[in-house]
Amino acid sequence: MRRSSSLFVPASLAAALLVPALSACTVTRRPAEALTSHPAAALERTLREGQTLQIEMSLNGQVARPQEFRWTSSDPGVATVTVSGQISAVGAGRATIRAALAARPATVSEFQVRVTPRPAPEPAPTLDPLSQRVLDLTNAARARGHTCGAQAYPPAPPLRANARLQAAAQAHAADMAARNYFNHVAPDGRAPAARISASGYEWRAVAENIAAGQATPEEVVAGWLGSEGHCRNLMGSAYTELGIGLATSRAAKRYWVQDFGTQ
Repeated sequence: MRRSSSLFVPASLAAALLVPALSACTVTRRPAEALTSHPAAALERTLREGQTLQIEMSLNGQVARPQEFRWTSSDPGVATVTVSGQISAVGAGRATIRAALAARPATVSEFQVRVTPRPAPEPAPTLDPLSQRVLDLTNAARARGHTCGAQAYPPAPPLRANARLQAAAQAHAADMAARNYFNHVAPDGRAPAARISASGYEWRAVAENIAAGQATPEEVVAGWLGSEGHCRNLMGSAYTELGIGLATSRAAKRYWVQDFGTQ
């Protein structure tokens, strides 16, 4: 019998897992920036080319509705902004983002956005044959599209292997195998987002799948696809990169980790 669980697995249950197990971490996203509407707000944010930032304005102590503000950018070649306050970094340079009250256009909050060039792509890590097979099966499922629970997911672009995500995933798989536990949260209290940040991966969204006891890549990917939460992570178009961890305990039990991310 297979078992799946949510992000937090009780320690007593984790120690008793003697059959193949799965666990999916809930998606973690960078929170929106919250700004108070007042004139000449002295703020600056730094983004890399291609990154986005969602701004939430407050008005009289309440989160403002999109129609209450009019957003503009001084240089759309550097940064653009939508009617809902989502900024997209387009090209290197500086731009001023302004949010004017629709009812009182003279009342403006503004701040600077500095956009830095997109860094050169990191070389793809070399994967062992089993990890490469997990990546290939994952991308094959994304190419086909899949139904996760009651929700049908359309085909999604392939995930690229990322060395920093790979390091985070491998370290967690090895730690679970060495210390005989099964949980997204390590005994030292570090959760996936903290572990991935410690690897140097500058993320906007991350998620994690873990599994234990499956013998082959085919078995573990099929198990993830058959579980709604894991499947959502695996099929999520918000993710562009993947790290895969695989370690074997002294009892010959395999631990598998998928760390999904986008920068």
